[in-house]
Amino acid sequence: MTQSIARSGTEQDVDAAALVASVEQALAMARLHRIADPEERLAYYDKIVPKYVYNLGIANNVLLFDLLNEHVFSKIKLTEQDAKYALPPYGVQELLDPITRFLNLRFPDGIDPKEDVFATAGGSGALECLAFGLIHGGVLKPGDRVMLPAPFWPGFLWCFEQRPGLQCVPVRLDGDDRFTLSVPALQKAYDAASEPKPKLLVLTNPHNPLGVNYSRELLDDVCRWALDKQMHIVSDEIYSYSQSTGTDGFHSVLSTDAYRTDPDRIHLVYGLTKDFGLSGFRIGFLVSKSNDVRKVMQGDETLKSLAWFGPLDSLKSAYVRKLFVADDGRPSDFPKTLMADYAKLLKSAFDRTAKRLRAKNIPYVGEKEKSRNAAQFFLLDLSAYLDKMLPPDLVSINHEIDQREALLGAYLAKDASVTLLPGGEMHCPKPGYFRLCYTADTPENVEQAVDNIAASLAKLKPADS
Repeated sequence: MTQSIARSGTEQDVDAAALVASVEQALAMARLHRIADPEERLAYYDKIVPKYVYNLGIANNVLLFDLLNEHVFSKIKLTEQDAKYALPPYGVQELLDPITRFLNLRFPDGIDPKEDVFATAGGSGALECLAFGLIHGGVLKPGDRVMLPAPFWPGFLWCFEQRPGLQCVPVRLDGDDRFTLSVPALQKAYDAASEPKPKLLVLTNPHNPLGVNYSRELLDDVCRWALDKQMHIVSDEIYSYSQSTGTDGFHSVLSTDAYRTDPDRIHLVYGLTKDFGLSGFRIGFLVSKSNDVRKVMQGDETLKSLAWFGPLDSLKSAYVRKLFVADDGRPSDFPKTLMADYAKLLKSAFDRTAKRLRAKNIPYVGEKEKSRNAAQFFLLDLSAYLDKMLPPDLVSINHEIDQREALLGAYLAKDASVTLLPGGEMHCPKPGYFRLCYTADTPENVEQAVDNIAASLAKLKPADS
């Protein structure tokens, strides 16, 4: 009898623990569904689903960690000054000078470290500051439209819509040449847009998620078209060093004749989050010669610098100082050396992933096109599996996209233990595409993830079977 009571008590404890765990899981899933940003949703999903293994949906870069740990992380020694405010919030000049020296190696020489470069808490902060600068200067107003060639990084929506109050207009690049940027495609979207017509064009070069390097000629044509429409242009070039073929096909928007003609209306965003593998550090740079942008970034007697709300804080400054400044106080050559090493590591990771995708017959955009080989992604074409029969107990974590695509992504997360970013979250013109970030894990793990995806896809049967 005593044993029976004890066993019953144990069973009650187990039941109570299971109930608590079930409630906690339900609450966690409810929180997950309230997250608007799909990449944040994937990161949170990683924490609440124990079975999950490979998160290749988020744009992380682990390839440089060992080098950074050896040469930078392990050698940082904080000083008393690093515990104080870092002023000005957009970067002290002692750091902006060597940073600009590095930027001038990659982008056309002529960027002024005292007037043109502003550090922010990540590239998203730089984009939002640009929007507010143009609004404050009267170039834009809340409700104005922003043109975004699609597919595009979903974070653009939060940068331009959430606080600045602008409206993003996806430009569907869905012609016969599939996802190819062109002036006619832009003109078609511009003509279809309601009044007032778009006043800002956002480019991503190299492209996320397509991996395209845009030629200088195309960039010049696109910029001249936008300038003729009285638009401003911002080019997000945060993947500029991410060239996976071993050759450098990158051209900056700052290298165009259009920029030399009208530099005040063409702006650039860069950062250390992707090429340098520092997505968690949130270090971005806004490069602009616009007086409207300079005013809101520098501030004056009537306006607080916008960088105050997302600064290059003292701890980030300590890291940046070790990265860009040598022990003798002169600009360091380490960033240049690091990018040379990165090119080799990236090419190896790209080649291994591409080889495994081909071996497993998983198609991806640009498989036969040499122009699509930059940034850190493969855009997988899984549209052939949209109408396959899926298990009935899948739970989609993606909102407002084609539910066949969402459930296919949920199936891969559950069965293959791999999460990918659905193309619908990036406004892909057609459903069935998924972004795989091949730098988000080690090459060995990415290869295993591809194997898992292939095995899971092979299990699917036609929906009418």
